[in-house]
Amino acid sequence: MRRTQTLYELLTAAGLVFAVYDFSQGPFVTTSALAAVLYAAVALGLTLLILRKHPGIAHGVVWGIAVSRVAGQLNESMNHLLIRTVPDWLVIAGIAPLTEEVLKFLGVIFICTCVIRSRHWADYVFVGVAVGMGFSVSENAVYYANMTLENLDSDLRGTLLALLVRFIANPLMHSFFTGIAAYGLSRRQPVRWLLIAMAVHFTANFGPSISTAFEDAFWPIFPTFLILIGLWVATIVSIVKLRKILPAEDTGAKSQLLGSKA
Repeated sequence: MRRTQTLYELLTAAGLVFAVYDFSQGPFVTTSALAAVLYAAVALGLTLLILRKHPGIAHGVVWGIAVSRVAGQLNESMNHLLIRTVPDWLVIAGIAPLTEEVLKFLGVIFICTCVIRSRHWADYVFVGVAVGMGFSVSENAVYYANMTLENLDSDLRGTLLALLVRFIANPLMHSFFTGIAAYGLSRRQPVRWLLIAMAVHFTANFGPSISTAFEDAFWPIFPTFLILIGLWVATIVSIVKLRKILPAEDTGAKSQLLGSKA
């Protein structure tokens, strides 16, 4: 167990070093850098505040940040390998779910087995949520930088547009995906639920991928919006159900405890 924890710590440290180096080498302007910092402060601050009663949240956030750029490099390398033999839309939609979900899920396994003592399925799920949020913050920083540079009219306008686009695209999606896989780990069905998380991630990427592959066509906008709306609905429904289930389970546990004392 100690060796596993040491491996986890070394991988986290290496990932963070690589993330910092990768960001430092990339192009960015002041407005996109400020947007990334402000978004990270708000998103991570709320995550740590809302989930403060659950163990391993800070570890999850850090792991998500650490593996984000590693996943980005793997995605790019696999894209170069497959782009000539596999259809564009399938490459764009299919690579990220494989690399990103496996790397994020690996962090959930490390944290829930050798860092914290997970006693409830929600402990697994919320570690997954934290990993996803850390990953999302790091990934969005790259999007802010790139979209700002692509807007030749104004850095401020480019940054605001990037913030809007990424918000519409659902900033909680990575938390949703990893939460699904983490739930499977709590139920001792990790492979099945990891595959489900990958499938949901693939579906989320499908709309943008066909829009890119058929950029001159108008029809891809319809499946894109349907998928986007479906993802938002699934995320909101999951949050509502968690808010209902957890207090009920806590109340039931307390009632059993009081009954045993009597």
